[in-house]
Amino acid sequence: MAILVAVYLLFTATPLADYYSAPLYVRSNPQKSDVIVLLSSGQIDGDWLTPDAAQRVLGALKLYREHYAPTIISSGSQFQSGKHQAELQAVWLERAGIPREAIIVEGRSSRTYESAVEISRMMAQHAWASAVIVTSQMDVPRVSMVFGKLGVRASFLAVPEFRKPANFHFFRTAAFDISYHATYEYLALALYKLRGWI
Repeated sequence: MAILVAVYLLFTATPLADYYSAPLYVRSNPQKSDVIVLLSSGQIDGDWLTPDAAQRVLGALKLYREHYAPTIISSGSQFQSGKHQAELQAVWLERAGIPREAIIVEGRSSRTYESAVEISRMMAQHAWASAVIVTSQMDVPRVSMVFGKLGVRASFLAVPEFRKPANFHFFRTAAFDISYHATYEYLALALYKLRGWI
């Protein structure tokens, strides 16, 4: 119990989580492209996305409204478990006023690598040479390497998940969420490297 309490205090009462995740943070560099790619993140139920996924949808909407590209590919679902994030993201984009004909749904993939393969195939079919990809900030290093390995010329809108505190915060609950996501990304980078996906 004492060890668990010590670990809890170490992550929530110190900046350790920020230092641990820092190598994964990159600056956004969205460029005008042939297509916007919106990678899925999660779904709560049939009508609601997770907060992270909703942030990504807003990012894609922002890029579309600012004329970064005329088309959005909404990619990634987990249909095996009854989740259809790509389709739901498209619904929310339409609710925000984006024309249905400007949205392409790619719902076959269930992980980032599969999304990248499907998107690169679709880009080749449409003769699109460049993509601006919307994903979470800590995902960008892995996502950029996956798309780069497939020869896709990509820039990124790195959507922030966490706000770094301006001052000292005792018992900062977001620290565990930051640490969890960072650990997931470090392990995913190792797995993707082993499988030759990056």
